[in-house]
Amino acid sequence: MTEWDDAFESEGDLDAGDAVTPRHTKTLRWAMLWYIAVNLAIGLPLLLIPVQFLDIIGVDDAAAVEAGGLRWIGAMLTAWAVAAIIIVLRPGGRAFFVTAGALQMSFGAAALLYSSVVEEQLASLWFHTLITVVFVGTAVYLWVARFRAKEAFAIG
Repeated sequence: MTEWDDAFESEGDLDAGDAVTPRHTKTLRWAMLWYIAVNLAIGLPLLLIPVQFLDIIGVDDAAAVEAGGLRWIGAMLTAWAVAAIIIVLRPGGRAFFVTAGALQMSFGAAALLYSSVVEEQLASLWFHTLITVVFVGTAVYLWVARFRAKEAFAIG
């Protein structure tokens, strides 16, 4: 077991005064790792190659060039991923970051579902469907992990 794993799990006998690592932090760690992957999978291509990425996901060439100025969205998603790495390393006192990430995915999923209903998809159907499912799943996973590991956020 590595030192990194020790931050999330406790094994063996405890002596009086030993800190007990809260239960369910493994769920939190995996939820945050998934959240990091989702943000980087969308954020890095938008940051580094926005026009090409938009073309890959089925956005019309002219619209992709116009929307290429959305590089800042990629920067923001990448920043969220970096913040999530910090949470994975030290969850104490950072419940609000996990809540904000869960809200980010929840609102993103709601917006994508609404876009589907009113048929205002910018990208191809396969990408819109995939990203909607990923956002819904990530939102649910983060909310469950956030409430199951609430003791991990205590400072001290």
